[in-house]
Amino acid sequence: MPIITLTTDFGIHSHFVAELKGKLYGILPQCTIIDISHAISPFQFIETAFILKNSIFHFPAKTIHTVGVDSSLDIHKSIIIAEYNEQFIIAADNGIIPLILDESDFSFKKIEINKNDYFSFKNIFPQYIKNLIENEFDLNKIEGNSTSIKTLVNQKPVYYEDKIMFNIIYFDNFGNAYTNLTKSFFEDAVKSRKFIINLSKQEKITIINKSYTDVKEGEFVCFFDENNYMVIAINKNRADNLLGLRLLNNQYLIEII
Repeated sequence: MPIITLTTDFGIHSHFVAELKGKLYGILPQCTIIDISHAISPFQFIETAFILKNSIFHFPAKTIHTVGVDSSLDIHKSIIIAEYNEQFIIAADNGIIPLILDESDFSFKKIEINKNDYFSFKNIFPQYIKNLIENEFDLNKIEGNSTSIKTLVNQKPVYYEDKIMFNIIYFDNFGNAYTNLTKSFFEDAVKSRKFIINLSKQEKITIINKSYTDVKEGEFVCFFDENNYMVIAINKNRADNLLGLRLLNNQYLIEII
């Protein structure tokens, strides 16, 4: 039986997660259930997409990733089952799957749901997970259509007149800020020139390091993580609090000189 992952904004103290696992084990007793996260900020698609796009492709082929963020079929009316690179994602038709897979050429099946159930992620989704498995992961065997899907677009950094504008899209548990600025975008814009990363009115950085430990404890640092996103951090302190960083504010600037 396959691996099923769960990603929700239910919180770590909610009984909903336990209910969902109970229902899944009831109909798929041999499956393996793995929690990716239940601490997603409520209804935050950008955060959800960042976590999933950086985790799901490390799983074995034919893993089923279920997304319970803004998943009410009472609102969205359809379930999407998508496949890309032998990974399967099941979510409501709320735009999250195109956000996770970005510009990838994925296949999908859209299934309209007539039941009105605000808690459909735990009450309705398990049956469609079972349906995918019983149909041997073949989307062509699943009833539905492949003609349209709601789409959300990732915010991207902007390069204009020797300036890069970028956003913070995620804070980890240590207060480190992950941005939407990739290493390739940065290098294409900066090339061999000098630059100034403006973290606040007082704090600026003029060098890209390799990790937290490249600077002394308490000092600011910028580096690209293993997934090639720029991280803003403080060695052994919280960058979010000390720098007053905020999610999705398009106010972070790199000046190229």
